[in-house]
Amino acid sequence: MSPLRGVEDPKRLRALVTAVLAIGSDWSLPAVLLHIVESAMVLIDARYGALGVLDAAGEGLSEFVNVGMTPEQIAGIGHLPAGHGILGLLIVEPRPIRLARLGDHPDSYGFPDHHPPMTSFLGVPVRVRGQVFGNLYLTDKRGAEAFSEEDEILAVALAGAAGIAIENTRLLARVGELSLLEDRERIAADLHDTVIQRLFATGLGLQAAVRTIDDTAAATRVQEAVDELDETIRQIRSTIFALQSPRVAGRTLRDEIFSLATEASASLGFAPTLAVEDQIDQRIDERVGEQLLSVLREALSNVVRHAGASTVAVTVAVVDHDLVVTVSDDGRGAGTGERPGGAGIANLRRRAEVLGGDLELRARDDGSGTLLRWSVRAWPTA
Repeated sequence: MSPLRGVEDPKRLRALVTAVLAIGSDWSLPAVLLHIVESAMVLIDARYGALGVLDAAGEGLSEFVNVGMTPEQIAGIGHLPAGHGILGLLIVEPRPIRLARLGDHPDSYGFPDHHPPMTSFLGVPVRVRGQVFGNLYLTDKRGAEAFSEEDEILAVALAGAAGIAIENTRLLARVGELSLLEDRERIAADLHDTVIQRLFATGLGLQAAVRTIDDTAAATRVQEAVDELDETIRQIRSTIFALQSPRVAGRTLRDEIFSLATEASASLGFAPTLAVEDQIDQRIDERVGEQLLSVLREALSNVVRHAGASTVAVTVAVVDHDLVVTVSDDGRGAGTGERPGGAGIANLRRRAEVLGGDLELRARDDGSGTLLRWSVRAWPTA
C-alpha cells in the first residue's frame, strides 16, 4: 500500500514534492532542519512549526528549531523546551500524534509565561536509518479547527524525506572531516620529513662553522642564528603534534619519540639507546606529551652541539604518577650555565615548571659525561 494513500489532491502531492526538494537543497545541517520546519508549515498549512532534536540518551531535546514565533516571544519564554508534556510523549512513544485541542490531553503541561496560545497539534517522529533523530511539531492549523488525517499522512511522508536529507547531510559533513584530517596529516608529514630535516641540517652546518670563526662577535652571531633555528624547529614540532590525529594517522607518542631519535642519529653519527615504557601512549595525556617531545628535541640537540659524545641513552618512564625523562651521554660534561646566545637549559627548566616538575643537570655517577633528568606530573591538575 502506498504511504500516500488517502491523499487525493494532486496540488498537495505536488506541494509535497516541492517540500522534499526544498529540504534537500542545502548541505548544512542547521539549514536542513530549518527547511524541514518551513516546508512542513507550508505543506500542512500550520501557523507554528518546530523540530526538536533528541539528546544522546534519547530522553530529552538537545536542539529546538522553531518557526512562527517572533524574536520577542522567544526571548520572553526564556528557555527552549526540554521535552516534557506532549513533546515528551512523542519521545517515549515515537508515533504520530494529532490533537484538536492540546490542553485536553492528559499529558499536556500547559505553556510557560509569554508563550503564544496554541490549540491544534500534529507531531510526527523523524527517523534517520531507523533511529529516531527528533520530532516534527506543527500547531494551529490555518482555516480549520484541527489537522486532518491527510495532513498527518503528508507530515509522515515529509518526515521520511527529512530523515534521508539529514543522513545525507551528516555523511557529507563526515566526508569533509575526513578530507580535512587527510590534509592535516599531509601537512604534518611534509613539515616533519622535509622542513624540519632541512632546518636541522642547516643548523648543524652553521654549528660546525662556528668552530672555524676566529672573530668572537661573528661566532656569537652565528651561534644565535643556530639557536633561532632550534627554536623554530621546536615550534614546528609543536605544530606537527597539534596537526596530527593518532587515531586517524596511526602516529602515537611512542612513534614520535623514536622518530626524534632517528632524526638525531644522522647528526650524532650513531643511534641513541632508547628505553620507552610500553604503555606511554595510554599513561601520558596530550599536553604532557607535547612538552615531552620538545624536551627530548632540545636535550638531543644540546648533545649534538656541545657534548662530543660517543654514546647517548634516553629513557622515558612513568614512576608512580610522575613522567621521568633522562638523557645520559659520555661527552665532555656539562655546566649548568648557557653558552653565549643560548637558552636551551632555561627552556627545559621552564617546561618542567609549567607542569609542576623540575630539571636536574649533573655529571653522571661515574664522573664522566652528563645526566639530564626531567620530571613532571604525568597528569597535571591545571
